[in-house]
Amino acid sequence: MKPDTVIKEELIIETALRRFVHFGFGKTTFSEIAKDLGISQQNLYYYFPDKKSLVSKAVANVMSCFLEVMQAKINSTGDLADKLVGMIEVKESFFEKYFMLAVERPYEVQYERDELLEILRKAENRQTELVLAEFERAMKKGEIKKQDPVKAATPLLKALTAMQGDYRNMHVVPDHKSIHALFDTQKALIAIYVSGLKNFQAPCNN
Repeated sequence: MKPDTVIKEELIIETALRRFVHFGFGKTTFSEIAKDLGISQQNLYYYFPDKKSLVSKAVANVMSCFLEVMQAKINSTGDLADKLVGMIEVKESFFEKYFMLAVERPYEVQYERDELLEILRKAENRQTELVLAEFERAMKKGEIKKQDPVKAATPLLKALTAMQGDYRNMHVVPDHKSIHALFDTQKALIAIYVSGLKNFQAPCNN
């Protein structure tokens, strides 16, 4: 049966995300989200059968928006270093805004574990595809020496991911100053890494 008050799914997700971002998944209740929307909890069940499904949809929307913004940033910048730094700037923005979502790791405790892991896996794969495409483009343009793009990009991607993982493990709540410092370090790493790729010499096989 349709609810008395008809609202858009996008509004529900946006409202839920505001609470998830500030209080985390675990401390946010279905009734609180319904109250924020000005509808009954029963009406909210019409759109989402439980909080698990709402969490999955919210995470999927954040990842989709993240990838769209990242693609736009890449398209608007110059050489490989610029594009990689642009990606880092997008990551910093989302990392800071949605920090509580990353720290709580809902897929490790409850909710739709497999579904959430699949959403995150696809997002990570898409990021890797974007980076590899830029490495290949840079090689074709002569910005960096030609080599296997996967072997060239993988160490950098792993280093960047590890840095963000370490930060999440060490911080329960976001600290704007330290987050900025984290991503400044990543930008410096990119500059050094790309500079090295310009003079890369493949090791000799004995």
